[in-house]
Amino acid sequence: MQVESATKWRVPPLDLSAVSVLTNEAERRWNHGSGNGANNNGSNGGTTNLNGRGDSGTGGHTQTSAKKVQYGADGLPVDPRDWTRANVWTWLINLAQSEGLDISPELAQKFPMNGKALCLMSLDMYLSRVPIGGKMLYRDFRVRLARAMSL
Repeated sequence: MQVESATKWRVPPLDLSAVSVLTNEAERRWNHGSGNGANNNGSNGGTTNLNGRGDSGTGGHTQTSAKKVQYGADGLPVDPRDWTRANVWTWLINLAQSEGLDISPELAQKFPMNGKALCLMSLDMYLSRVPIGGKMLYRDFRVRLARAMSL
């Protein structure tokens, strides 16, 4: 039996020199991800572009190519389909606090997904993750989704 050389099947290193880090995206998350709405320019319906540049300047992009994300009073995007994992966890914790549900570290671990994944979940899927309170989570999410789709 002959052993082939390990260098023959070696994967070339990944060149990341052309990749840029969007510092504006990080700034947007810090400004709008606090969960209390205090950094939303003092309003309940702040907006920003997904390219992280806010309402000022397009940075060479046309305004029609960037989708504007509206934020509610709770600091979450109005459209749940735009939620990140962090937004989902913020929603879970805020709703659990307001409804008197048991808040445990496992709650966020039961929903390791973004808003688009939550859209695909049925009532039974919520109930299997959170037997007490799953129906309330499902209804709240569906109400938010219906509002966003009617805009």
